[in-house]
Amino acid sequence: MGDGQTLPGVDLDNTGTIDDGTLARTEVPPPGPIALDSGSGAARPSPASIAERVVSFARRQRGDRVGDGQCFALADRALRHAEAKSARDYGAISPDADYVWGAAVTLSELRPGDVIQFRDYSYDREIVIERSDETVTREDSQMRPHHTAIVQSVDGNGAVTVLEQNSPDGSPVVRTQLFFSSGTTTSGNTTTTVSVHGTFWFYRPEAR
Repeated sequence: MGDGQTLPGVDLDNTGTIDDGTLARTEVPPPGPIALDSGSGAARPSPASIAERVVSFARRQRGDRVGDGQCFALADRALRHAEAKSARDYGAISPDADYVWGAAVTLSELRPGDVIQFRDYSYDREIVIERSDETVTREDSQMRPHHTAIVQSVDGNGAVTVLEQNSPDGSPVVRTQLFFSSGTTTSGNTTTTVSVHGTFWFYRPEAR
C-alpha cells in the first residue's frame, strides 16, 4: 500500500527489533461501524490537536512500558489521552484482529499522530557503497508479524519513524524507522535497495 522510493533507516533506540506484538495485509479494510457522536455540547478536538496529543503522549513514554506492555496498549492509551476513538470503537477486539484505529489514509497522506497496523510485515535492506579500493555491502531486515505503531514523523520516500513497544517482545517504547515502499535509490557512491513485504494499514484518529 503506497509507493515511492525509500531512504536508509535505522532502529533509532535499539538495533534489530523484531515484534511479536500484533499481525497485518496490503489493502485497507473498510472500517467497522462508527459510534454516533456524543450529544454533549463539549467542543470536539481538532485533527491537528489529536495528532499532537497522540505523539506527545507516546514520546513521553519512551523507555517505559505502557499498560500490559503490548503494542496495542500504547496506541490505545495515546488515542484515549487525545480524546480520540480507539480500536474498540470500530469493532470487536481479539488477540489476532486487524485493528481499525480511525479513518483509512494512504502512504502519501500519512502524517505524525496516525496509527499503523501491520500483518506479516517485513523489510529487507541492502546498502552498497562503491569505494575506489573496495565495494562494501551492508544488509539488515526487520519484521512485524502482528503489530501496532504510532507515526512520529514521515521521512519521505516511504520511510517513516514510529513510536512502538513490544518490539522485540517485552521491550519498552522506542523510536524506529521503518519502510513502506520498495525501491532503489542512489546517492553519490551509495545505492540502497529496500524490499517491503506483507500488509499494513494507515489510520487517522478521529475525535470521540
